[in-house]
Amino acid sequence: MNKITAIIIAILVLGFGGLVIWSVNSSSSDTVDFEQYDPSSIIAATNDNGNIGDHVRGDVESPVILIEYGDFQCAGCATTHPKVETLFEEYGDRVTFIFRNFPIPNHQNSRAAASAAESAGVQGHFFEMVTILYANQATWSYANGTQRTEVFADLFKQIAPDGDVSKFKEDMASKDIAKKLTFDYDLGTKRSGVTGTPSFFVNDQPVSITGSSTSSDFLTLMRNTLDEKLAELNYKQEEQ
Repeated sequence: MNKITAIIIAILVLGFGGLVIWSVNSSSSDTVDFEQYDPSSIIAATNDNGNIGDHVRGDVESPVILIEYGDFQCAGCATTHPKVETLFEEYGDRVTFIFRNFPIPNHQNSRAAASAAESAGVQGHFFEMVTILYANQATWSYANGTQRTEVFADLFKQIAPDGDVSKFKEDMASKDIAKKLTFDYDLGTKRSGVTGTPSFFVNDQPVSITGSSTSSDFLTLMRNTLDEKLAELNYKQEEQ
């Protein structure tokens, strides 16, 4: 075999290998039957989502569910997060709040950040990690792999002084968390039609925030939407 032939074969092998890797990654959830899942309700832990169910807070018995699909590296999501916290403070005793991961593929560290949130969730600190990740978005968004892991670990120590940092780092690379992130993303695209972040749904209805250019606009829109649904279902309106 001459040198040119060997080079050609090597290129073909590498090209085929890359195709195989792409195929595996792109079809990682092809075996999941998403039709069995109702995206407008709380998704329980199953093998499909790495045995990590929806992250839920508020009144988990409420028939009114506010669902957010978020990307931790999304500037709009970081800006919107404090407003969602305001809504949680106001409606937490009447509305179910769910956060689902939707890491945008071209955001270099968004999936790693989502892994950090899920890893903190393993130790019971998911929503605290969500808040601190958004608040410190600029510190990790363009960090390399080693740097971002250390930043995430430092943020975890701030919200969980007694937490197990070694376990936190190990869990970030777990297969179960990887399945959870893929499941959330694919549930959003395949069942809810999510194309960007942040995306909000009240029960099965998408809430367009395109025209909400200010905090006041966003809060008014969401309050009106939640109040209308609560009134429609006659659920604890007297507490408002």
